[in-house]
Amino acid sequence: MNLYQITSELQAVIDGILEGGIDSPEAQQALDEHLAGLDEALDQKAEDYAAVIMSLQARSDARAAEAKRIRELANADATVAQRLKERLKQAMETTGRARIDTTRFRLTVANNGGKQPMLIEDASAVPVEFIVQVPEVDKDAVRAALEAGRPVPGCTLAPRGTSLRIK
Repeated sequence: MNLYQITSELQAVIDGILEGGIDSPEAQQALDEHLAGLDEALDQKAEDYAAVIMSLQARSDARAAEAKRIRELANADATVAQRLKERLKQAMETTGRARIDTTRFRLTVANNGGKQPMLIEDASAVPVEFIVQVPEVDKDAVRAALEAGRPVPGCTLAPRGTSLRIK
């Protein structure tokens, strides 16, 4: 029996009890036995689910750790490559060579394209017409007001969700 079937059958039994009640002791005993069997099936199914969940979480953690390790190796390689590239560029600029042709590569020191870099040395001296102000909501203050019972237009506290914890 799968989890959906167990849940559906338990819900049907509960609905039946709420609608019609239990009239005889024999019916009550049969119902108790049926519910006990469903409870056992649900317990076993829940244990199986928990085992699969824990296995998947462990595999996810291992993969995340491996991805982090490989990302760190890639970053280290990129850093070394950038450092070597900068050294070679400096050597070419120092010796006055803008281009070197080898059997496998053509190396060229060229000016960067795109927008010319800009430096803002004193932001307080920039005229107001160039200042952009982005409104930002103080979420902590709004939360405190709502928790204190004060209404804040456009804001409400959402209900807390639930989670399954496996230990």
